[in-house]
Amino acid sequence: MRGQPRPSLIAALLGSLLATVVGAEEPPSPPREELPPGDIERLDLESLLEIPVVSPTKEEQRGARTPAVVSVISGEEIQARGYTSLAEVLSSVPGLYDVYDLTTHNMGIRGINGGARASGNVLKLMIDGHPVDYRPTTGNFFGEELIPLQLVERVEVIRGPASALYGANAFLGVVNVITKSGEALKGAQLVGYGGTVRQHPGGGGALVLGGAEGPVELVAGLSAFYIDRSGLELPTSSPLLEEPRNPVATRGPSRDDISRPRSVFAKGSVGLGGGGRLKLLASIQNLDAGGEFQDFGPLSHGTRIAIINQNYRLAYEVEPSEKLSLELTGHYLHGAPSPVQRLDLGRPDFVLLSSSGVEGFGASAGGRWEVHPILILTLGADFVSEDHLLQTFDRLLTQDVIAPDGTVLRPVGTIIPGEAHGERRVFRNAGALVQALLSLGEDWSVVAGGRLDLHNIYGANPSGRVGVVYAPPEKALSVKLLYGSSFKAPSAVQLYTQPMTILDIQGNPNLEAQTAHTVELAGTHGLAELGELSLNLFALGVNGRVEFVQKGLYLQAQNILQEWVVGGELESRFQPTPALKLRLSGSVARTVSRSAGVLLTGAPEIHNPLFPTYQVYLMGEYKLPWAGLLASVELSPIGPRGASQSNALRKGTDYQVPAYLYTAAALSVPQLHPWEKYSTRLTLRVSNVFNRPWVEPGFGGIDYPHQGLTAFLTVVQSLGNP
Repeated sequence: MRGQPRPSLIAALLGSLLATVVGAEEPPSPPREELPPGDIERLDLESLLEIPVVSPTKEEQRGARTPAVVSVISGEEIQARGYTSLAEVLSSVPGLYDVYDLTTHNMGIRGINGGARASGNVLKLMIDGHPVDYRPTTGNFFGEELIPLQLVERVEVIRGPASALYGANAFLGVVNVITKSGEALKGAQLVGYGGTVRQHPGGGGALVLGGAEGPVELVAGLSAFYIDRSGLELPTSSPLLEEPRNPVATRGPSRDDISRPRSVFAKGSVGLGGGGRLKLLASIQNLDAGGEFQDFGPLSHGTRIAIINQNYRLAYEVEPSEKLSLELTGHYLHGAPSPVQRLDLGRPDFVLLSSSGVEGFGASAGGRWEVHPILILTLGADFVSEDHLLQTFDRLLTQDVIAPDGTVLRPVGTIIPGEAHGERRVFRNAGALVQALLSLGEDWSVVAGGRLDLHNIYGANPSGRVGVVYAPPEKALSVKLLYGSSFKAPSAVQLYTQPMTILDIQGNPNLEAQTAHTVELAGTHGLAELGELSLNLFALGVNGRVEFVQKGLYLQAQNILQEWVVGGELESRFQPTPALKLRLSGSVARTVSRSAGVLLTGAPEIHNPLFPTYQVYLMGEYKLPWAGLLASVELSPIGPRGASQSNALRKGTDYQVPAYLYTAAALSVPQLHPWEKYSTRLTLRVSNVFNRPWVEPGFGGIDYPHQGLTAFLTVVQSLGNP
């Protein structure tokens, strides 16, 4: 039967893991190899709750005192669950939801999704505090192409505005991936992946290494995957299937839908005289995936989305005194489609090539100044210049163009430049920020700050924040009242892109930044020795929300919506016994006001487009008595999600895709010693355990199928010091 898992392969993976565990002995008390500082075996509930965070203030603080709503996922949790991508990691964070079109992850937050082709651009994604979004679209790569996860120490997620610190696109949240130090890695690791997506085998590998010697530190890693998602059909909820001229009626299920993500990451540092330190960071992401469910050509069997995104940063840090620290940085970025990219509209005579890209540089200066024992100031200024090759679409002929007399006018392989091919536009932004962190005794602290961004295209955008935190050190209690404003800058694609075809997206040079205002009330309370419970309530208003509306023969982004969303988020961890850990989180988000301009008059009224009204996540982990085996189970009921505006218009009415239950299970062996000096870790993860199909809301007349049961075995082999 199509779409059913291959039981023999999953059974083989499970049997291999259990056979290894049964035959293994508990590692000796002084281990043969020193455990890294954050090893799973040392993980307890308290260490998770007290992990310091840096993203909310750029100042390391205990989570209870930081003036933001923050979730932290440790590297230990990531390895124990067998995650292979950041998107999987974020699935457990309350308030976040991923709409996956099997090419990119369109991550939304608190009832808001960026919309068509957004790729999670309502969030700012960073690695070690440096933004790594794809600048032509300002979208993010949350898949396996981002970074080898074995390099990740923790992931910090800010739910709420952060433009006052991080500028444009820290709109509704920030995801900061903090990588391990060379001292934590202490050698090299070889990683192998093997598994299946429904009946299709897949796999991959990674190599990571790190070390520190004297003033020099180095961390590096690379990864590659091969994942086949073929055999999926268009969900029956898709409005396109109800139209008289249905272009996908004879195309059959998805074919050759292969994902080949690759990533490279490296960082290094060296201590210099005078207490300074020079740091270098390099990040290369290569998204390469079939695009069978893209809105411009569903199930056309020829689309391949391939993008290379590069970011490099050089930083100098110095502490002239105990009360003053300074940082100077310079960075370079480059992003463009790779030569293998093809966009198939379903035409037999040509495919499209995206002509677009960006090259840019920037510099920043910042510092932390302890003005007084109770007052810390953070100041900074930055400048970025980006040279954008504006997006258009060239035609690559797949058939000869024949004249009436039989003469070949244009042979196969000819490239016909698209409209405005080669046009460029330089984007320049200068920003400055100031933040004050005031401690009012041991119990109370106040934060206030602001930032001003000046852009040569979309003008001035101020952002601000203020917060009050009550967190007495002698009590397991924290209460926060927070306000912040933020903005989402229009991307080069939204402003200037040429359309692929009729009813495709055309740029709007008059598009303005979206702005948001958020009020939050958050509380955290420790439950004696059992764990911790956090609850927060929020009200979020978005002005100038972008929606795509028809203008003439094309669709165009317009600032036409004013929207208010209210909701709450729960996050808790419990440890009722030394061997058992439980985690319960959940969120609700509801649009209470959504007003549109005259351009949408008469259109269906949309509620909570692309976002569930409720989410619940329950995880249980139990440490079994054999070789430190960890078993975990995840259950996540997800509520109905509303259709996108474009799909509701095509259907003539608002509709929802049904609720579903996400399930996953993992078995992990943190420490085996088949060789005298070197350790081995095994993790088997199965997602969508019961292979239940579900649907995600899409765009352009189609909804998205889920890829089905997925099982991967991860083997991490220590190779010792390089």
